Amino acid sequence: MKHGVCMVKPWQKFGVAGVLIMILIISTLLAYANTFESPFVFDDFNVIVKNNPHLHIKELSVDAFKKLVTKADGKKRPLSIITLALNYYYGGRDTFGYHIVNITIHILTGIFLFFLFISIQRQSPQAAGKAPPEKPFLLSEFMPVGIAFLSALLWLLHPLQTNAVTYIVQRMTSLSAMFSILSLLLYIKGRILMRVGRSGLAACLLSGCFLSGLGAVLSKENGAMLPVCILLYEWFFFQDLRPIPPKQLLAGGLVVALVMGGAAYFFLGNHPMDRILAGYDQWNFTLPQRVLTEYRVIAFYFSLMAFPYPGRLMVDYDYPISQSFMDPPTTLISALLVLMLVITAIYSAKKHRLFSFCLLWFLINLVIESSIIGIEIIYEHRLYLPSMMVFFIMVYLACHHIRRKRAAAAAILAIAMVLGAWTYQRNQVWASDVGFWQDCAQKSPQDARPIQNLAYAFQQKGQHAQAVRYYQKSLLLENHPVTYFNIGVSLTKMKRHKEAAAAYRQAIDLKYSSSAAYAKLAHEQVMLGDLEDALQTYQQSVKIDPKNEKVKQAFQKLTRFVAQCRTEISCLNLLCDEYPQNPELRFKLASVYASQGNAMDALIWLEQAYKKGFDDAELLESDTRFDPFRQMPRFEHLKARIAAAASQKAMGGL
Repeated sequence: MKHGVCMVKPWQKFGVAGVLIMILIISTLLAYANTFESPFVFDDFNVIVKNNPHLHIKELSVDAFKKLVTKADGKKRPLSIITLALNYYYGGRDTFGYHIVNITIHILTGIFLFFLFISIQRQSPQAAGKAPPEKPFLLSEFMPVGIAFLSALLWLLHPLQTNAVTYIVQRMTSLSAMFSILSLLLYIKGRILMRVGRSGLAACLLSGCFLSGLGAVLSKENGAMLPVCILLYEWFFFQDLRPIPPKQLLAGGLVVALVMGGAAYFFLGNHPMDRILAGYDQWNFTLPQRVLTEYRVIAFYFSLMAFPYPGRLMVDYDYPISQSFMDPPTTLISALLVLMLVITAIYSAKKHRLFSFCLLWFLINLVIESSIIGIEIIYEHRLYLPSMMVFFIMVYLACHHIRRKRAAAAAILAIAMVLGAWTYQRNQVWASDVGFWQDCAQKSPQDARPIQNLAYAFQQKGQHAQAVRYYQKSLLLENHPVTYFNIGVSLTKMKRHKEAAAAYRQAIDLKYSSSAAYAKLAHEQVMLGDLEDALQTYQQSVKIDPKNEKVKQAFQKLTRFVAQCRTEISCLNLLCDEYPQNPELRFKLASVYASQGNAMDALIWLEQAYKKGFDDAELLESDTRFDPFRQMPRFEHLKARIAAAASQKAMGGL
């Protein structure tokens, strides 16, 4: 006992820290307990399942990994891609292993944060020299440990983090953040050891800092801002904000310039500005519009951190673009807010150094994704790294400035429990891709993309009528050729061949001139009995992609078939035998007989078409200007023409 205060032994602190870490782990596992079977969604398919075949490694060999890191996304984020490839190697498309890894990364990041927050407090001038209160308890005897625990707990359980944890492909974000936090932690420990003369161990820790920083950059581009944060920390807490000698300033500037320049070259190539500007070709906004909009996005991020109710959260935002500072007026207000944050961080550095550092950390780690790069306007996972210091400084200020420490701790724990419950609730949205996109479509009803993806989710589950319904709904917002193509795919599965062919034609007319579009149109033309058209369409498909053996074989098979059966009626009869449930072929045969004046056979085949379930709802598209039958459905139209032709023939015989 000293000055009436219980002295705490090192082993006691270690024991308390161990218990708190276990609470962090268990709390996180409970919040994410309903995600282990969540499927691939959104870019998971593009990065893991479909568009990156080199990720599907068959063996753990140097050659396999070499191909992996030099192809597709592996070029920019090799470390993240390697981890996804290992998941695919051991588990294929079973998402359980992917979620285990993502949650493990999240928990490890939280543990590193816990120790980082302790280290920062012990370095912070504000935390030094404070006498402990008379009644010792967790936030007095273990004040740095308690604050670190509560801060890490809030961050781990915050619903915003689901976009970086439950969303499998955003492992790139969480992995980069984990290495960034570990790198800063090792730097702080290494610098402290340097001060006390333990240079050997310090060198080991600083080497680990460098390797962890490299891991951050190789996981995602955001890691490039880590050197700025480390140098800022060095100046704030090790140099005590002293004026930097010109030589040191130059050396530090060179280090930052080399790292940032190297990262820019690695990610953007020889002409970074050209690459940045080229990125805007795919978006409906310009670079100035994006910069203006990001002011409002940053303000919105603060609101999400403060009130992350699941009903406010989503993946695919339909965020309105700012046209000028006054359109909308909130752009100017948000810009002034960001400017105020920067000024506050600068002018509060001497008196409120910890607050200033945390604020600058938030802004610095938003620079890459919330400035001039031509990418999506807003994503929640972009807050994964920046938000860490926001939660830390809020807990720190609450615990240091609220007199009733127990009440403050209890209130923060209660908030953490609410956040954990909201995270669990938010994770339920990820339980199926249909539920995921229904959530997005409901929250962004004027955005075509989530509706298109909802339709695709239904399509993947074989619910093609629902898929067509939502694809058609999205066309009211965006007349996209791929949407017509996908409608055609579902209509083909539903055996609505005429409508499917029309959808493929529309996709091609809108410049979706892929080999697949022509091949699928050709198949539908065969199902409609339009064999000559099908041959020409197959020929076009082969011309676009001569290496597609499947299409070439289909083209050759149809060519032989037409040559062997010779006449149109003979070919149609054979096709009717091959596809006995296809009413369109019977309707086509009836049309041919009707055109030849054979009313009897035309009526027989028309009746068969009707019995097979012929869809009589579509109006006939006719080029005849004064066609008296034009507004009739196809079946009634042909039947009326057959009757009229038979009547004229009978009148001619008389």
